Amino acid sequence: MDRSSQQTSATLSLETMWSAFVRRDPRYDGRFFTAVRTTGIFCRPTCTCRKPRRENVAFYPSPAAAARAGYRPCKRCRPELPGGPADADRTLAAQALAFMRSRLDQPLQISDVAAAVALSPSRFSRRFRAADGRTAVRALADLRAERAESLLRDRTFTVLDAGLDAGFQSASAFTRAFRRRSGMTPQAWRKSRSGGSRR
Repeated sequence: MDRSSQQTSATLSLETMWSAFVRRDPRYDGRFFTAVRTTGIFCRPTCTCRKPRRENVAFYPSPAAAARAGYRPCKRCRPELPGGPADADRTLAAQALAFMRSRLDQPLQISDVAAAVALSPSRFSRRFRAADGRTAVRALADLRAERAESLLRDRTFTVLDAGLDAGFQSASAFTRAFRRRSGMTPQAWRKSRSGGSRR
């Protein structure tokens, strides 16, 4: 038994911690952390990782203690974050939305956004939807429709110019996304706000 396990076992026995880790028992999430000597990684008790051999495991009372011992946090269960994977996904989604928002006038692809947050497109898409509730494609269209609203208030833009300047590649894509966001076409929305008739 190493020092870390002795300290942690002041409140929980080694057998209890090992059993909770093997069973992925959510009641113990945050009460201790499990480090694997052969991989150099530490996890939450609920991590879905493949379970190591018992002799390769050490227990720590906190992420900081495991990190001080030289272990890295698991990228799957994110033990260093209070909210775990859900917190990580929310942070990821916020970063992705900020990246999209800063490049609305560019012909942006989801693969570009995924690369900006250092993920494959498929993994990025799954994590973004889990956090945001929308697909990344839908979120990008919503951001462009939001920008188009502000442009439509400016009478120097035609309706089509507002859509193109917001980043839409076609009038049909612009109309579809705008109607989904506002419940009306861009032209009808402009008229409802200003009473004007310019197209």
